[in-house]
Amino acid sequence: MNRIAAVIILVMIACVPAVGAQETLVDLVRRDPGRIQRLFEQLDLGRADLAGVRDAVTKGDWTGACEALLLHYREGANPVFSSHLPPVERDDAVIARAGAVLKDTFTFYDQTGTAPRRADGGLQWDYTGPENDKEWAWALNRHFHLGWLLEAYAMTGDTKYAAAWDAHVRDWILQNPFAEPNANPLVWRGLETFFRVRAWAAGFHALQRDPAFTPVTRILLLSSIPDHARYLRNFHKETSNWIAMELNGLASAGIGWPEFKEAAGWVDYGVARLTEELAAQVYPDGAQMELTSHYHRVTLNNFQAITDLMRKAGREAPPAFSETVARMWDYLAYTLNPQGYSPLNNDSDLDRNGPGVLAMAESLGRPDWTWIASNGARGTQPEGLPSRVFPWAGQLVMRSGWDRDAQWAFFDAGPMGIGHYHADKLHVSVSAHGRDILVDGGRYSYVGGRWREYFTGSASHNVILVDGKGQAKHPLKAEAPVAQQFVTHPDYDLGYGNFDSGFAGVEGCVGHERLVYYKRGAYWIVVDRITTDRPQSLSALWHFHPECAVGTEGQTVASTDAGQGNVRIVPAIGTPWELSVIKGQEAPVIQGWWSREYNHKAPAPTAIYSQNVEQTSTFAWLIVPAKGMPPEAQLRMEMSGDTADCDVTIGATHETVRLTVSARPGME
Repeated sequence: MNRIAAVIILVMIACVPAVGAQETLVDLVRRDPGRIQRLFEQLDLGRADLAGVRDAVTKGDWTGACEALLLHYREGANPVFSSHLPPVERDDAVIARAGAVLKDTFTFYDQTGTAPRRADGGLQWDYTGPENDKEWAWALNRHFHLGWLLEAYAMTGDTKYAAAWDAHVRDWILQNPFAEPNANPLVWRGLETFFRVRAWAAGFHALQRDPAFTPVTRILLLSSIPDHARYLRNFHKETSNWIAMELNGLASAGIGWPEFKEAAGWVDYGVARLTEELAAQVYPDGAQMELTSHYHRVTLNNFQAITDLMRKAGREAPPAFSETVARMWDYLAYTLNPQGYSPLNNDSDLDRNGPGVLAMAESLGRPDWTWIASNGARGTQPEGLPSRVFPWAGQLVMRSGWDRDAQWAFFDAGPMGIGHYHADKLHVSVSAHGRDILVDGGRYSYVGGRWREYFTGSASHNVILVDGKGQAKHPLKAEAPVAQQFVTHPDYDLGYGNFDSGFAGVEGCVGHERLVYYKRGAYWIVVDRITTDRPQSLSALWHFHPECAVGTEGQTVASTDAGQGNVRIVPAIGTPWELSVIKGQEAPVIQGWWSREYNHKAPAPTAIYSQNVEQTSTFAWLIVPAKGMPPEAQLRMEMSGDTADCDVTIGATHETVRLTVSARPGME
């Protein structure tokens, strides 16, 4: 084939309209009568507002029935989903993103790719993006981009965005008939089905008066709603954040299209099953059992969305449902750091949930949440101490106060979580004076391999490796609260945790106990005890945020940014540590990386303290926060049984703290 012929063919392919683009209702009825008849069989034609539709169906006038049904939607208004797009202030970034979609170019999870076109002109919906990541294909099939097109349409009034919305929905439906789980896994899964229902509901009702939303696409979309509801009803998960989204989608289908016979049943089943699920996957302290702040918020958003949808539809959620959702908001509020971000634990992104908490505080009448999310600018100061214990999650949040520059630390001594878990028990994160300093590594990617192993493993957390190995899998779910392991006092906080599930690939019996003592407003002492029945090589890790400049002096490591929040880490005198700092290493092992969100990673300085021990050993760390250069400090520790006598010197001040290292920690 010569070059000119190849170019002509490529141009012809590029100009082929998407499948069904020129079809009329008459064409659709003739081409696919089974689809049309199934649609009307599933509608509640006994409804008074569908009398015209019923008459046409009785006469066997399928085209007339379609026209009558579309007229019903054009003239009616759904109580929940908006029937128009309100004017929106122009945002060039949104316009650019929607413009890229017009060219089949999409950006999901920081990866930009152009989806190929099939020979018939339609999109290749199972395209996995530029990095061959299934998550990219799933994002495409969640139809996130339909929301971008609607936003651009609301901003500009340009019908090309509505026409693209129409074309993508039509093409997707024609190319992706209903498939049971695993039959078409990049297209039909519970999460994608949920997101499509929500995206379609928003556009279907908002575009009713726009001719760019064609009659054929409207009928095709309606015909696909029962398939989506059937998938969500029959194949939803039994637990985790998935079921919250899937059943949200099911209820949304029922509320968005109440004209279907089973619509009320979709809503009833979704709400009843979600009420059961709230009890099954939310601890009494409000933490969702995956113990992943990102998916806590995802699950909470869906539970809250159901509550809001029902209220708009004139129905109230069961009291137990609303009460549990409120506890989840309470957990989210009281774990926020002073900058309004949630902990970066397990498979989380660094999510700024403060604005959402602030909005819900006003909605639910919680002035204490307003105080937290506004750093005390508004609302009512929470009662009691600023620190909080979450005994079922096994988490201790330590604070000096509620202001933006407050000291904050997160200590995780609980179970792994029922999903999206990392090998990070006993991890400690620290923020002070307006920024994160000692950090969790984040999630980066769900693609298997070395990078996934690093970010989910112990090596990306502030814990201890044994012979270079991380923690083995430990219990996923709490069977009882661990309140006795935490103490909050006006002057200090104490937290204790014990990891005794072994280290992957390490011979012998090895365990790790950690006690965290926080003198409010001043410093932290971390006491570690490694129990072992044989000699072991240890590596204690302290991960700094990528923006921290880090320096060492002897065995001391500190962040040193002028005018910024910093910490100095000082090991107890007499411990033979060898200190190194690694940043952005890929070989021989990956180390020194941090991930803000999915598909993002950045080199980050990591202090590694290494030594060999012959037997069970206890050692301690002093962590001193400051704005600007942290003061010189020194820590001495004498251990007798479970009692650690810690002499702390910071600048010119000196004091002794006696700590009890056990499941019922104490201090003198």
